[in-house]
Amino acid sequence: MATIKDIAHKAGVSITTVSRVLNYDKSLSVSDATRKKIFQAAEDLDYTKKHRVSTTRDSIAVVEWYSEQQELDDLYYLSIRMGAEKMADQLHYKVKRYFAGDSLNAIDRDVKSIIAIGKFSDQQIQAMLKATRNIVFVDFDTLAKGYNCVVTDFDNSTKSVLDYFIDNGLKQIGMLSGIEYTNDHKLKIVDPRLEVFRNYLEHKSLYNPDNVFIGDYTLQTAYNLINQAIQKDRESFPNALFVANDAMAVGALKALHENGIAVPDDVSLVSFNDTAVAKYVIPSLTAVKVNTGMMGEVAMQLLNQLNTSTSAEENRTPQKVVVGNRLIKRESSINPADK
Repeated sequence: MATIKDIAHKAGVSITTVSRVLNYDKSLSVSDATRKKIFQAAEDLDYTKKHRVSTTRDSIAVVEWYSEQQELDDLYYLSIRMGAEKMADQLHYKVKRYFAGDSLNAIDRDVKSIIAIGKFSDQQIQAMLKATRNIVFVDFDTLAKGYNCVVTDFDNSTKSVLDYFIDNGLKQIGMLSGIEYTNDHKLKIVDPRLEVFRNYLEHKSLYNPDNVFIGDYTLQTAYNLINQAIQKDRESFPNALFVANDAMAVGALKALHENGIAVPDDVSLVSFNDTAVAKYVIPSLTAVKVNTGMMGEVAMQLLNQLNTSTSAEENRTPQKVVVGNRLIKRESSINPADK
């Protein structure tokens, strides 16, 4: 694992600055450019480069449903984009970036294919199709719509977290998750892990709807939700908490700490994503490791297959690639070895 010193050296900033940025210290006066440099350095140091190939390719578009600012608040999509762009570089594609707020109708007509990262409404998909029919979506299951996609394994990952809690004797299990919308507000996306969470715990007679907290995937909303829940009924607060992303987990940790609730002694917490932040917050986060860099890399490889295929039939047959995850145990949860 890269150290804070390694990240500081690569980003060209102090160790203190790196530590405070990775802990989402909002009192630190630092530019977004510096934050981005630090987060990219942290993700970069966890990524293994592969050998380049010599063939020169065409231009591709990387369309991100987040703004650059949103990427810094939730590193999940930044890491996917970095993985895709590094593989594109190795395959000698020219990359043109489009972020939230950029017009999809303005995608250059010399773009041969698109990697679309995040969620998109049917109207947004139609706008991208005007530029090219070669599109691979990442973190959006579009197989039923007839488009290629790369997604993570939400079902088994959620069940593995719940089993981890239950095997440790934790039965009051809560979930901190969110609802989001495409940036044109035409499509509402409910976290698919919520249904898995509910069904799995209902089957074991452990589901309590009062232990489900829904926000918008941000640190501040997570802090507010957990703080409000504790103030409302401290005694009934869950002793295990599954959190949808690392940013929300940091907000939850802050609320728990301020209310005198110890992690993991009082509440065992498991996050999802395992971005660079997870390793450096205090306590460090037990998290489902989503190989976001690989998701971007696999999407680029799939796109390259579409670009180089000579079979029209092959290009018309959509593929869905599911990238598996694993649970990384750290300080925020009870480890079976400690029992």
